[in-house]
Order: sequence, then C-alpha cells, then structure tokens
Amino acid sequence: MRLRTLTISLVVAATVLLGVSAFAQEAIELEGTVYLRSGQTLSGVIRIAELGVVPGSGIGILLGGGGAFTVEVDGEDQTVSASDLKMMEASWANLGTEQDPRWKIEQITLTTQDGEKIVGKPTWLIHASEVSIEGQPAVHAFPLAGTDFSADNFITKIVLGEPLPEEVPPPAEEAPAPAEEAPPAVEEAPAIVIGPPEEISLPPPLVATAEGIAIPAEAVSFTITCPECGKKIRITINTEVVEQ
Repeated sequence: MRLRTLTISLVVAATVLLGVSAFAQEAIELEGTVYLRSGQTLSGVIRIAELGVVPGSGIGILLGGGGAFTVEVDGEDQTVSASDLKMMEASWANLGTEQDPRWKIEQITLTTQDGEKIVGKPTWLIHASEVSIEGQPAVHAFPLAGTDFSADNFITKIVLGEPLPEEVPPPAEEAPAPAEEAPPAVEEAPAIVIGPPEEISLPPPLVATAEGIAIPAEAVSFTITCPECGKKIRITINTEVVEQ
C-alpha cells in the first residue's frame, strides 16, 4: 500500500513539474514592437507575431519557448530563438497582379542580441501574418482570406526590447545671411590746387601780391574753371574782421 502511495506521489510530482516547466516556457516575457507594412506599429507584450503557420515562422509567449525563426542560408537551415533575437526584418513582394495577388517573402534578416545578422529565405510555404499584442486587437493578413485580406497588415519588422529611435532628419543648413551691400563709392571732386601767387591767375577783384591774395572787405563772388575736370566752379568769399 505504501509502495502504491509512493508511486502515485511520484507521478503527481512529475506531472506538477512538467506543468510548471510548460507554464514557465509559456510565460517567457517578450516585449517589443511589431511594424506593419502600412506603417502602423504595435508595442507591448507579444503574444503572437507569425509570418506563417508552422514552427519556426514566428515568436510569442503563446509559443513553446517563445518561438523562433528558421531561415534557409546557402542551402542550410539556421534558427534564431526568441531569447536570442533582437530584430527581424521581412521583405515582401507581390509576384502576381492586383486582381490576382501572390504575395511572397523574398528575404528575411535576423539580427541577434550579439549584433550578428543572418540573411536568408523562409523555410515555410504559406506566407502570412498574425499579430496579437497583449491588451490590443489582433491583426492578421492571410492571402486566402478573400475580401478580409489586406497586404498592409503584413509584418515587416519585429524589434524586441526598446523600439528603434525614430530617424530625425539632420537640421537644414541655414542659408548664409546676404552680405550687406557696400554703399556706392562717392567720387571725390578733384581738389583745386592754388599755387603761389606768382603761378596763378586770379579773377578780379582778387589781386595776387607778394604776401598772398588780397581780398576786398565786401563779399566777393566769382567763377573759375577747374584745371583738372574743366567744370565751372562758383566761389563766394565773405570777409570778417575778428579782434584778437
């Protein structure tokens, strides 16, 4: 009886351990951001983010161990588990027409937590998308879904952890301020050089003497010709006696 009780206890313990192990695998935390072809982003705990319907085509806390992506590289399969994954990028192409679309993933790039990049092709045949973020409505894109299908809902990128910083365009270079225009140069009138009295000819009533030029007491106004430019110049002279 004691042996039977011991056996039952071991079975129960093993069952509990298996259940705890399975729950631990399911409870793996996968927080990140899923990018859709439309430009929409979904951030939070990733329950499901799949590009197909078979193991190796997606990640999420609802998948065993958090899931994984398996791609074909040079004829060999390479798998990156959710715990080692940092980013997944998928390139989609329509090989059909708008009326008869045939969407296919042409290339998948996996970036590991160590920064290694693995570029390959999907190892599954049916290419689709299913996204479920905790607390948010699910989004899907199944090509065979008829009118409910939208290629804008295809997953194009998954980033685990903090979302990628938005690309900020470099600040536009400010155009240099227009240089201040220099004021137009003022052409100076040529100076009139009056030499010694014996070298110049003065109009009346000015009189050249040995001591200088004799100027009458009343105002004198006369016109001379500029020896440099040939222009007529009118000169008015007022005399005033200032006591010293």
